[in-house]
Amino acid sequence: MAFPETFNQSGALEALEARLSRVERHLGLAPIQRPSFSTDESKSPASITPEADSQEGYDLEANIGEFGLAWIGSIVFFLGVVFLITYTFSLGYKLIATSLGYIAAIGLFFAADFWKARAAHLSKLMVNGSLLLLYYVTMRMHFFSPAPLVENAYFVFAMLLMVVALQLYLAIRRSSQALAGIGIILGVITAMLINRTHVELPLVVLLSAIAVSLALRYGWWRLLNVSIVLAYLAHLVWLLNNPLAGHHVQAVSGHQYNLVYLFAYGAIFSFPLVLSRHKSIDELTSLAIIFLNCLGFSAIVFLAVLTHFQKDFPAIALGVCALFLASSIVQWVRTNQPLGPAIYACFAFMALSIAIYGYAAIPDSFLWLSLQSLLVVSIALWFRSRILVVVNSFIYVGILIAYFVLSPTSHPVNFGFALVALASARVMNWQKERLTLRTDLLRNVYLFIAFVLIFYALYRALPAQYVTLSWTLTAVGYFLMSYLLNSVKYRLMAVSAMLVTVLYLFAVDLARLDPRFRVVAFLFLGLMAVMISLYYTRIRRTLTKT
Repeated sequence: MAFPETFNQSGALEALEARLSRVERHLGLAPIQRPSFSTDESKSPASITPEADSQEGYDLEANIGEFGLAWIGSIVFFLGVVFLITYTFSLGYKLIATSLGYIAAIGLFFAADFWKARAAHLSKLMVNGSLLLLYYVTMRMHFFSPAPLVENAYFVFAMLLMVVALQLYLAIRRSSQALAGIGIILGVITAMLINRTHVELPLVVLLSAIAVSLALRYGWWRLLNVSIVLAYLAHLVWLLNNPLAGHHVQAVSGHQYNLVYLFAYGAIFSFPLVLSRHKSIDELTSLAIIFLNCLGFSAIVFLAVLTHFQKDFPAIALGVCALFLASSIVQWVRTNQPLGPAIYACFAFMALSIAIYGYAAIPDSFLWLSLQSLLVVSIALWFRSRILVVVNSFIYVGILIAYFVLSPTSHPVNFGFALVALASARVMNWQKERLTLRTDLLRNVYLFIAFVLIFYALYRALPAQYVTLSWTLTAVGYFLMSYLLNSVKYRLMAVSAMLVTVLYLFAVDLARLDPRFRVVAFLFLGLMAVMISLYYTRIRRTLTKT
């Protein structure tokens, strides 16, 4: 067997190893370290090489050292200079404090230029810091100073505008969207500092136009989104009596034609999606621009109306509708993208509903609101917008519920809602492919509403003895429509109308009608039922032959 042989070889090796160890000890030699062949994971080759976690830890350390400390150092240095200027101002050395600030700002700018090639990130932070410091020093020359160095506010205001212009110029030269954003923010702050309505709000309009221009030319869409928020926020601060200028928070004393500037913001921020036919703008960004503009504009207009224009809200709502509807139409003509124009159209028709409510008294306003639904469907056909059709359906149902809850019954309104529902259902079926409607759900909802409302309108409008006759004629009308349009749905509506009429005849008319009208109702309804039965018999024979 191999086992004894292997055992003997192992014993010989151990004896040889012992002899070698004795020789080494005799000669005073250090023993040779033998390699380890252990299978323990802690002594595997993988444990000897640098781990991935070590590399990740090094990268994190490098990022903190390069970028984090650059941010911390810039902020701390900026605050240090600010505290130095403030302290020097408090000692009464205004000119020295201002000079120190300008020297620090210029030094930072040239230091940033020196480090531009060696530390690009630090250089950008130093440029931003130098411009912020330049703005702060200039602002402290008059604003937020108990004893200002320069008494003329307009002179300092002009200097601040020069600083903002320098920031925008450098942003364009350096292709820096962040620097442009700082410039727009400081420009809006400058507008609020001057605290003169017809200087402040026109400057916000100008900054909005600049942001739109930069977005269109350089693709700075994030800057545009920030500018939209800033413009409407600045107008809100103005409506609250500009607390940034040291005033108490309250409604501004007079309207001062601020709606002119509000409509200017809304129009300007509509331009990018109209003019960007050949510009690279993704759908999510365009939706953000639309929602920010529509929501911001609508909210601030609402607050302005509550503050000063409560009696004029119908005309203002009509103006909002005109602005949004014009934006949606122009954008559709220019881009042929249905989503953006549909959103503008939704806001437009919401404003139109408010205008109708303001101009027409209840219940007449509900008639015009129901007719508005047809206008929405027409625009949806033009825009090929399924979203607009769905939103319009919810608005139509909401208006109908509000009519029954809030308004006394009105015969024109009853028939108006019913006819609009029939017309909307017909248009949806006629232009199903253009509207990209995949199911008949919305059409069925409109048909059901029309079916119920026609019975209700006839019941409320006619004397009791004519209700059964009118409902029977309605069923006949549905059969004629089914024959002319070759529509199964209208045939089902006709049969349902006949069944409802029969139930009403036996449950109500049989007990209360005059015998003469009862005879006429029974004979006419029976005759119509027999004729319709013959019609179905012919249809069944035709289908059997085929």
